[in-house]
Order: sequence, then structure tokens, then C-alpha cells
Amino acid sequence: MAYSGTVGTTVINTQKLIDHGARRCGKLAEELTSEQILTAKESLFFLLSNLINIGIQYWAIEKKVYGLKADQYIYKLPIGGNDVLNVMYRQMNRPTPNDTGGYTSSAGGVVENAFDGNINTFCTQTSANGNIAVDYGTDNPVYLGSIGVLPGVSGTFSVIYEYSADGITWSTLYDPGAEVWVNNEWIWHDIEPGQTVQYYRMRMTGGGTISVRELFFGNNSTEIPMARLNRDDYTSLPNKNFTANQPYQYWFNRTIPQAEITLWPVPSDPFIQMTVWYSRQIMDVGALSGELEIPQRWYLAIQNMLAHQMALELPGVDLARAQYLEGQAEKYLTLAENEERDHSPIYLAPNISVYSR
Repeated sequence: MAYSGTVGTTVINTQKLIDHGARRCGKLAEELTSEQILTAKESLFFLLSNLINIGIQYWAIEKKVYGLKADQYIYKLPIGGNDVLNVMYRQMNRPTPNDTGGYTSSAGGVVENAFDGNINTFCTQTSANGNIAVDYGTDNPVYLGSIGVLPGVSGTFSVIYEYSADGITWSTLYDPGAEVWVNNEWIWHDIEPGQTVQYYRMRMTGGGTISVRELFFGNNSTEIPMARLNRDDYTSLPNKNFTANQPYQYWFNRTIPQAEITLWPVPSDPFIQMTVWYSRQIMDVGALSGELEIPQRWYLAIQNMLAHQMALELPGVDLARAQYLEGQAEKYLTLAENEERDHSPIYLAPNISVYSR
């Protein structure tokens, strides 16, 4: 028997979903006007946006590492972020070269300023497309898991992080593409997988000139979960501006346009981080020829939900058909939601303690 030999390669774009929705409403796809197609796209956006109210979509969970800034206690979740799932205080080891290694800059500037632990000193190169490199020394390969950059200038820049075993042949460790740098605001990248070599560097591309306060090559991170406060707990704190090296609590303010994480105590160390895992909205509906950001197991649920929404707005759709489509939508949504889990074991830990008076 001949099979296709492929899995997950069938492309179902937005136009196909709308066409199927029209036929389930008893209409020909060719009958839809441009206005009705636009309305169907908007209905698709509405129902995808509403999925976050039903539960977490596991494909729409993101991780962001924030470099904390001394005396700053409010940090914004990215646009589209819905709720925080885990928040951790993180410290990172910063390995230093041995006696045979050191730091170099290919285009001028005081390279030591990028590694001196002082955020008020700068390494500003004098020509474009330079690099800042570290040699950890002979017989001293170092594993790197994270890289942090504290810019000394604002703008859009393209840098590539590279590694080498001999200082001659370089390979790409991580290429984040064009990034927006904001003066004195950390940018952190976790490298997966990392490398264990003697040489690393950050290289500017695209004609930009490097100006940084700090370049942090880190490893052996330590993360400690932070406790979540509710609004009453946070507003009842007697001293909200109390500072400490380690913030260990946070209040999540679900405001618009971007939700905010408010830390307590207020951080005072500019070399610590906060790792945040959060749920986000599914990506917007794009062009009719584009695909939706949904896994294959959700196709029937989304298709039937869209058909039901279209039945409520297209003229001449029989009420009985609309009610049938509603039932189909609920059926397949339930199936998809019941499967939307990670199959991890559940542990119940009763808190039974000694009672005394």
C-alpha cells in the first residue's frame, strides 16, 4: 500500500479555512464578498484571541530574561503577553581569563571597560563592523550559556556572537538579527546549546559601531523562584521603595497595553537577572495566503468555531444550521482542550502540621 510518506506538511492557510467555513454554512466560497471575507478574518481573530480565556496554549508560552536595573522595580511584559507562569531571580557566574588570556577590541576603544563591572564606563569603538573578543587563556576552555549586553548607545544594530577553538576560525554561536538597543538597558540571550571553547566574541555587522557599557559572557546560572503577591498584599507593603540585592516577591499588574511586573524589594544590583515564563496571545491573522499559528491537532476545533461565527453573520443561514455548527464547535473545542496538556505527573502534598495552643 502506498502512503504519502510525509507528516504535517499539508498547508491549510487562512483562505482555505474561510472557504470551508462558508461551505459549512451552506454557501459557496465563490459567493463571499470582499466584505464578508474581511468579516470572517476578523471573526477568526476574535476566536483565536478568546482561546487565552479558556486555558494555556502550550505552543504560546515564551521565556524572557530581564536584566534588572538598580532602583527600577517595574518591568513590562512584551506586547501580547497575557500572564506570568514562573518568575525567577537569577544570578550568573562571569568567568575571567587566566594569565595567558585577555580581552581585545578590533576597532579601538577601552576594551577593559566592557568587562570591569562598572556600568558607568564605556567601550566605544572608532570604526564600523568591529568586534570585542575574549580569550580565556591556554588550556582554559569555558562553557557559555548566556550573553548579556548593556548598550552605551540607542539604535537598531545587528551583531553576531561567535566562538572559536583557535582564535582563527570562527563559527556562529548565536545570531539574533537586528535588535533595538536602548542605552543602559540590558539585552540577554540564553544560548542553547552552548559551547566550551577558549575564544568568544561579539561582532558588529551592517555598518554599525559598537558602544557598550558591559559585555557579559556568563555560565552556571542559579535561579530562585519568586513569590507572587496579590494587589492587596502589594499595596499593603509599608515601604514599597525598600531596596535589596535580591528581589524575592512580585506583583503582576494586568494592565494595558502591556502588563507589568512590579518587584519587591526594589533591586539594587545591575548584574542580576529575572527569568520570566509567560503565556501570550496567538499571533495575529495575517494575509489570506498565510497560515495560522496553531498546531495540527487544533485544526478541526478552529474550523468549526469559525464556521459557527460565520453562520451568525452571513445572510440566509438557517437557525438550525447555526445551532448545529455551535454544537460541532463546542465538541471539537472540548477535544482539543482536553489534549492541551503536557502529560507530566501531578503531585499532591498535604500540608499537615502540628496543632498546639
